Amino acid sequence: MRRESAGYGLVELLAAVLVLSIAMAAVVVVFATHSRAYLRADTQSTMEANLRLGMNMVTESLRNGRYGVPTTNISNWITWVPGFNANPTITLNGLNPAVISVASASAQPVATLTAHVDAAATTLFLTSSSQLSTGPLRLLLIGDSENALITAVNSTQITIDTNPLVAGNQGLARAYPQGTPVYRVDVITFSVGSYASQLLRDDNQGSGAQAAVEGITNLQVLTVNANKYDITLTARSSQVDALTHQNLTSSLRSKVMLAN
Repeated sequence: MRRESAGYGLVELLAAVLVLSIAMAAVVVVFATHSRAYLRADTQSTMEANLRLGMNMVTESLRNGRYGVPTTNISNWITWVPGFNANPTITLNGLNPAVISVASASAQPVATLTAHVDAAATTLFLTSSSQLSTGPLRLLLIGDSENALITAVNSTQITIDTNPLVAGNQGLARAYPQGTPVYRVDVITFSVGSYASQLLRDDNQGSGAQAAVEGITNLQVLTVNANKYDITLTARSSQVDALTHQNLTSSLRSKVMLAN
């Protein structure tokens, strides 16, 4: 006679369900661990990218600092930045973030001379004065060799003073041909936000400090000598790490030598 199969019993079914549940639980644990590890790596990568970006901004500005800037009586030349009496000017605040201000001439000329000028001249004719003023945009480098302050602007004609320590407008030390490039000297200030984790950059042209890099919590400066500085930036992740349940932190250190 043909016998019917008895099939699985209740005990066998319960055992199978238990084994399957254990296997699924293990899969879930492995997946969750890998997911948290991935999130941590992504957070760490973002934080380190911000550190590199911020460090490049600070070190490049320092490295190019002093180019085309008066080397003496700096506070008489640059009066629109309070406390700027050295280049760079570094304000240390103990364990709190430092403040760095550095002046340098623009990489590209803001104008060129449209006519020859003689030595002792105090009037220059330029291709444009749109990037110049008698305010924060008034310190010039003429032909890679001579600084001057703008005392008046009239269309493309400007009046200059080459010695702010002497009363009245002082003229050029030498003659310059038509086409001589004219550069502008700017001051950039780096600081860290008091209420938000941000590296701030202030061009000192009236707009105030603007967020440059997110996640930066500290800026420390060690002066090695008059031309060499040790910079340390610290960052903190904006999100809590899934593995430690704390914000991640990281620091980047770099030594920079002033080129000028």
